[in-house]
Amino acid sequence: GIAGMPIEKVFAIDAEPADIWQALWSDLAAGEPNSYVVEHSNWPHALTISVDLAGMPSRIAYKITPTPGHSEVSVTLDPLSVRYPLLQILTLGRMRTSIEMLLVQGLANLKQSLEDPLEEGDPAE
Repeated sequence: GIAGMPIEKVFAIDAEPADIWQALWSDLAAGEPNSYVVEHSNWPHALTISVDLAGMPSRIAYKITPTPGHSEVSVTLDPLSVRYPLLQILTLGRMRTSIEMLLVQGLANLKQSLEDPLEEGDPAE
């Protein structure tokens, strides 16, 4: 986009691409039905959606790459809003940091739901 400055995060997840894809779709389906638009979908390796993040149009691209023993999941967020660089300056970079936190948290949740499916509910202690 015009705004540029894409933010990318990569996680290794111990699961098959098809399972990761399924988990991604479940996550999306659990959200608001009109909160995103699928721009590009290539099962089970790539998914691009456009979303509105707090009033800022953004594109999020997921890539799932199988590697021996696990899969590599990269998520790239591309702010499409021309206001993004300005907001970055006004918030002293806090906006980028909070978006990065959002991506990391999303990937961490995805990883946990795939690798530790039993720990969804209350910890059995």
